[in-house]
Amino acid sequence: MTHLESRIVQHMPFFFFNLQRWLHLIWNRQGWSGWLGWLALLPFSWGFALVVHVRNRLYDRRWLAVEQAPLSVISVGNLTVGGTGKTPFVLWLARALQAQGKSVGILSRGYKGTQTHAAVVVGINGEALATPEAVGDEPVMLARLFPGVVIASQDRLAGARLARERFGLELMILDDGFQHRRLSREVDILLLSGSNSMHNQRLLPAGPFREPVSAARRAHILIATKGDPLDDAPSPWQQHATALRKPLYTAHLEAVALVSIEQHQWREIPLTELSGKRIMALSGIADPLPFYRALQEWDAEVTEVMEFPDHHQYVQADWQAISFAGQKVEMIVTTEKDLVKLERFPFATRKLVALRTRLAIPQEAALLATLTQHLTRTE
Repeated sequence: MTHLESRIVQHMPFFFFNLQRWLHLIWNRQGWSGWLGWLALLPFSWGFALVVHVRNRLYDRRWLAVEQAPLSVISVGNLTVGGTGKTPFVLWLARALQAQGKSVGILSRGYKGTQTHAAVVVGINGEALATPEAVGDEPVMLARLFPGVVIASQDRLAGARLARERFGLELMILDDGFQHRRLSREVDILLLSGSNSMHNQRLLPAGPFREPVSAARRAHILIATKGDPLDDAPSPWQQHATALRKPLYTAHLEAVALVSIEQHQWREIPLTELSGKRIMALSGIADPLPFYRALQEWDAEVTEVMEFPDHHQYVQADWQAISFAGQKVEMIVTTEKDLVKLERFPFATRKLVALRTRLAIPQEAALLATLTQHLTRTE
């Protein structure tokens, strides 16, 4: 455990010790309780692995139908649960393709949304038209940040049809689509955690994997996301990429600004506002450690930490607990994914801010060229 991680645990209120941290102990087999928990979950992983294997074989043999969308589809997904930077990559890709003049939109399943049984237009041209409760937090965040069309639908085919029929889109980025094999796609981009997932390749629930590593053979492009941009060590996925003859690129998240809410609008303020301030780090994401590291890099003094489960829907009691703990600090810093759910609560101006990040890809031009080649081959 790093010095940063030990500080986080030290400031963690006991009642916010959530399922994610419990699974973290088991997946890393930390201590006797971690080992016992891992052994207890192992039979369930074997059962899940069997289900995944049978399902994939049915799709491979075309015994389960694969349906064609009325537009080209680029799927972006991962093998593990959370923490690979999938949504920031989708945003980066959508912006990059739009800058090339392509008519592109984003299609999300709207995880935990209450109204995504039918296709919903979440946003147009950077304006969110739906709430996180209705369509989930990530689609609303994407709708605020992407100057194009964002749609959420549990039925991805219906969402693709809506994108084509109403907006005339020619290209759709399918967020979290690697396991959604019912919808045909021209390109599969697979994001892989470059830090902590190689030591435990068990499938859920005894490990973080949705599918075995061998499923990466379905992908056309592999992206290894790094937790530390200064880490020059080769990606642990390089050997797999070489064996599968797949192109592998690296990416990392970097902080670019803070976002405050002023007169119901999101405004960027410089990261230097963090320097020397006592802050609370507030998050409800799968892997908050990169978020904490970014705060430390800008000389923020993290004196309080509150963690909620990934995709947590904040309620009045949460706001009261956050406000009470926030009295001890000068600033409460959260993520943009959390900000879309917290902005409805009354906070003092610039008391609650979000850390804005972007995905940096050293070989950006080469990645886009490879993607264009795959799209051209399927036309």
